[in-house]
Amino acid sequence: MILTCPECKSRYVVNPSALLPHGRTVKCVKCKHNWFEKKPKEDVEIIPPQKIEEDERPDNTTKAAKTPKNDTADDSDDFDFPISKPTKRKRPVAKTSNLPALQNQKYGSSKAGWISLVVFITVIISLFLIFQNFISTNMPASKRLYAAVGLDNIQSTHNPDEPPETPLEERLKIGPLEISRANIRNVDNLIIKGYVENISDGNQTLPELKITLLDEQRRAIREWTFKAKKSQATPEEQVTFETSLPNPPATARDVSVIFATN
Repeated sequence: MILTCPECKSRYVVNPSALLPHGRTVKCVKCKHNWFEKKPKEDVEIIPPQKIEEDERPDNTTKAAKTPKNDTADDSDDFDFPISKPTKRKRPVAKTSNLPALQNQKYGSSKAGWISLVVFITVIISLFLIFQNFISTNMPASKRLYAAVGLDNIQSTHNPDEPPETPLEERLKIGPLEISRANIRNVDNLIIKGYVENISDGNQTLPELKITLLDEQRRAIREWTFKAKKSQATPEEQVTFETSLPNPPATARDVSVIFATN
C-alpha cells in the first residue's frame, strides 16, 4: 500500500496491516508532518506480518519495508514511516533527443590561451616602455602614469652625433621695455611695451613671456604671462609685444620680463 504525504508529497510503501484496525496517526520522515491515515479499504489485500523471502519480494518494495519490526503495528498512537521512498532509476537520454552534447575540454587549448595572454601583455608593456618619449609627447596625460610607476625621470634618448640644442637666450633676446600709465575708462592701467629679437641664423618659435612686478626689496608682488604679437620670428626680426595691468599695486617699483619657459 502506498501513502502520500499531504505536505511534501513524498510517497511511502507500507504494509496495510500497520493501519488496522481503526487507522493510525503517521509522520512523514522527510518533512515531519503528522496526519491520520484511515484504515485500508476492504479490497486491499492485507499481508500478515512475516518475513518475506528474498526471492518473493516485489520489485517496488525495499528491504526496509519487509522487516518484521517495520511491518508490525504497535500500540502507540503514531509511528514514523519505516520505508524510504523508492529509488528512481535514471531515465536514459534517447539518441534522438535534442539535448546539446557536452564537449570535452582539452587542457592543451586552455594552456595555449594563457600563454597567448601572457605574451600579449608582455608586448604591450614593452611597447609602453620603448616608446615612452613618443607617448608622453603625443599624450601628455600619460606622464602621470609613467610617474606613478617611477618612470618619470627617464630622459629622452637622442643621437649623440647631433649637436646639443642652443640655449634660448642665445637665440632670442628681449629688448628694452617701455613702461607707462594710462587712464582707460576711468581705470588706471600700467602699460608695458617691448620686443623680442631673433638673434639666431634660423627661424625661431617665440615662447610666452612672463611679467613680474617687484617691490623695493625686489620681491614679486604680481605675475602674469602673455604672448607676443607673432609666434614666429625670422633671423634678426624684432617682434613687438604689449600688455597692461589695471589698477597696479601701489608698492610696485620695478618690472621684470623673461621667457615663461625659464
